[in-house]
Amino acid sequence: MKNGALHIVGLSGGKDSTATLLLAIDRLGRENVRPVFADTGNEHPETYAYLEYLEESLGIHVVRLKPDFSEEIAKKRMFVARDRRRGRDKRGDKIRWSNKAKRRALAVLQSTGNPFLDLCLLKGRFPTNRARFCTEWLKRDTFVEYVDNVIQQEGRPVVVWQGIRRDESDKRKNAKKIERVGHKYYNFRPIVDWTVEEVFWCIASHGLDPNPLYATLGRVGCAPCIYATKGDVRLLAGSNPIIERVRDWERLVGQASKKGFAAFFQGKELAGTKPGEVSDLVFWERHQIDGILTWAAKAGPFMKEDWGHAGDDGPRCGSEMGLCGD
Repeated sequence: MKNGALHIVGLSGGKDSTATLLLAIDRLGRENVRPVFADTGNEHPETYAYLEYLEESLGIHVVRLKPDFSEEIAKKRMFVARDRRRGRDKRGDKIRWSNKAKRRALAVLQSTGNPFLDLCLLKGRFPTNRARFCTEWLKRDTFVEYVDNVIQQEGRPVVVWQGIRRDESDKRKNAKKIERVGHKYYNFRPIVDWTVEEVFWCIASHGLDPNPLYATLGRVGCAPCIYATKGDVRLLAGSNPIIERVRDWERLVGQASKKGFAAFFQGKELAGTKPGEVSDLVFWERHQIDGILTWAAKAGPFMKEDWGHAGDDGPRCGSEMGLCGD
């Protein structure tokens, strides 16, 4: 490796990380670059196909990371089975798992091999804009653990190339080009001052196509993402396998929940209120996937209020490490 360092590119399958990968290969040679993809298990099929396209076109191998929650799920099973707590929570609900809820949860609480689903089974819920544990557990922590292991095992400095641009959002407007993260661990953001036009030009100038999702959804990421707009949901509604998968996941995660219900898009608060302020029947009927499909089919502009408080950057997902789609 040049300068004795290992150069890792955080690859999401999106335009920015693809352009970053191309720059790394241009400067260092493909044999000196290690592209790494953190697989949530909830990626769009087009993204998986695009990674294979990059591998074939560039003559590279993409390392795919998939976190394993089987140990944590085994501990959760034991906790649920032995739960004998007393008292109630701040809303007055009993803290202890009822025997009925225990039987229901233990029937599905087992590792499926899909990181996103396993994490939701473990949590007994799906991520929301207020509790976006998917990015932390499935992308950031998995990637950092991999880099730390590489440093420990290979004993060399690691330079992580990140596809982050300052004009993407307010949170990234002060992003540094080079940053020391820890001992032998550095972040390098070569396109930090690029425009989106320069990114697409870079990909085209290398004779490559961008991820085809830009022609439909307009961005790359989970399918669906918890921040999907009405338009996104309408487009995904035409993909029966994705909708059926969400419907099945809601059933499984609902069974693993103490409440017995779960909704992928719970954070939208379409009932005009929060859980507990209307009956469970009303809330879950409106927020589970079939209710969401009905909402998305209705005419009308996307309203920010559908999201609650999504943060300074509005309703979109992302990662400070550039590991999510863009």
